[in-house]
Amino acid sequence: MANQNFDLTGTLQVRAAEENDAEHLHTYCFADKTKKQVTEELRAELTDGSQTFRLVAEASGYAIGQIKVEKHPGNAELGQVGALTVSGPFRLLGVADYLIKAAEATAAENGVKTLEIEIAPTDGPVIQRYKDWGFSEKPVVILQKELGAEEEPAPESSADTPADGEQQELLDQ
Repeated sequence: MANQNFDLTGTLQVRAAEENDAEHLHTYCFADKTKKQVTEELRAELTDGSQTFRLVAEASGYAIGQIKVEKHPGNAELGQVGALTVSGPFRLLGVADYLIKAAEATAAENGVKTLEIEIAPTDGPVIQRYKDWGFSEKPVVILQKELGAEEEPAPESSADTPADGEQQELLDQ
């Protein structure tokens, strides 16, 4: 058989997620989760009063990608972008670009003025992609304490440690 070329066209629609999208999202985006997990997460986000907006990219009736924006509980003008996922065969078709644009529009329609996303510093290509979409890095300090582990005693004095008055001043700010 000789090689044949076919010209294929299709329509991509980005829309609000619906509960019946869970099966396709499980199949195409979240195979590492159970269908029940995906259904329960989606159902929780679709309840009245939810501050999470999940959008799906639909091709030929199948949810093949998704993104969500969650309003920050203490600042309604701040939205956290998360769970941007596109099924492998559709990644090179710009589906993620359409999902980001739709997430921005949905967030703005719901009073969000700033979007942010937390990404591990080791995810260089992902960071660059978000920069391509207009996101910029901001300095963040993450403090972490493991509970249940033995604590080391704090140093008594150090040139790097602020004096008691300076510590109180820092705490008061």
